[in-house]
Amino acid sequence: MSCCIAQIIQGKELIRSPNSYTSIFREEQVIFSSEFNITSILVPADNTKYVPADVVDIPSIFFTISNPRLEGGSCIYVLEGLAAYEVLEGGRDSTADYSSDKSVYFGAKDGVYIYDGNTLSARKYGPYNDDILQLQKANNTDAIFILNSERKIYKIEKNGTVKIKIQSILCALEFVLDTSNNIYYIACDDRMPHIARHDGSYISYVTTVSENFKEIKLLRPAFIMDKCVPFFADGGLYILHANGTSEKKDFYIRERPTAYSIDATLYLVAALNGKIYEFNVMEVLLKSMFGVVSHWPSDVTKIIMSIVETAKDNVYKDLSVER
Repeated sequence: MSCCIAQIIQGKELIRSPNSYTSIFREEQVIFSSEFNITSILVPADNTKYVPADVVDIPSIFFTISNPRLEGGSCIYVLEGLAAYEVLEGGRDSTADYSSDKSVYFGAKDGVYIYDGNTLSARKYGPYNDDILQLQKANNTDAIFILNSERKIYKIEKNGTVKIKIQSILCALEFVLDTSNNIYYIACDDRMPHIARHDGSYISYVTTVSENFKEIKLLRPAFIMDKCVPFFADGGLYILHANGTSEKKDFYIRERPTAYSIDATLYLVAALNGKIYEFNVMEVLLKSMFGVVSHWPSDVTKIIMSIVETAKDNVYKDLSVER
C-alpha cells in the first residue's frame, strides 16, 4: 500500500449560531489522508520526545489502516513529519507506557511486537502468537494486556515470556487501562462498562452509566488523569471513575471518529473517514503568547478543560485522604 502525504489546508473562520452544530473536524486540521479506514491511533505521552519544541513539527503518530487486501487485513504505520512509513503488516493496535520508557508495542495477528525506531520496523516480542485485536501497556511495569480474537484478556509480563489469563473477565469487546492500571472494559453480554483491577480481581459494574446508550467508546486517558478514563456515549463525553461512578461533561460531537489519542494531553489526534485530524494545544498556546489569533474550535477547549479539571479533582481527593 502506498503512503499518503498529508496536505495542510488554509483555515477558514467558523461561523456559529446557537441552534447550529459546527463540527470540530475542519480541513485545516487534517495531517494525513487515506482511502482506507483508520482503526487505531497513538501519540505516546512521553513529553520529552513527542511534544514538539518547534510548533511546525508533528510528533510521531502510530496508526492502523484497515485494508482487506493486506495480510491480516491491516497494517500499522508511523507518521513522521508529513510522511507515513509502513511498520508492520498484520498489525492492529499500538501502545506505550506513560513513563519515560520510549518503547512502543504493537498487537498483531500473530502476537506482540516492539518498535525499532532506527529502522522504522518491528520485531517479535515474546514467544506467543495470539491473534490480537487490542493491547495496552501497563504503567510503570513491564506488563502488557492484550485482547485476543476469542475476546479474552491476558496479561503478558517478564519481557513477554509469561502469559496470565484475567479470569474475572469472561468476554470483552474492548478495554483500556487507567494510569493506575485498572482495567475498564465493555462486556460482550450487556455491552456496558465494567471494571477490574490489574491483578484481575473484579471491582464493579458501572451502575451510573445509562443502559439506554446505543454506542459506548472507551478512551485511553491522558497521562495527567488518575483512576479514571474518558468515554463517549452516543456522542457525549463522560468520565468514568475506578469506583464505578461517572460524570457527564459539557461536550458533544455528532461525528463518530474511528480512533482517538489523548495520551499527550496537549496534542490530541482523531481519525474520521480515513483522515487524521490534529488538535495542537501547545501550538495554540504558543501563538497566543505572541498575540497571534487562532480560530480554535471552542469545543476542543472543553475536552482539554475536562481532562485538566478531572486531574485537579483527583489531586484534591488524594490530599484530603492524606489529611
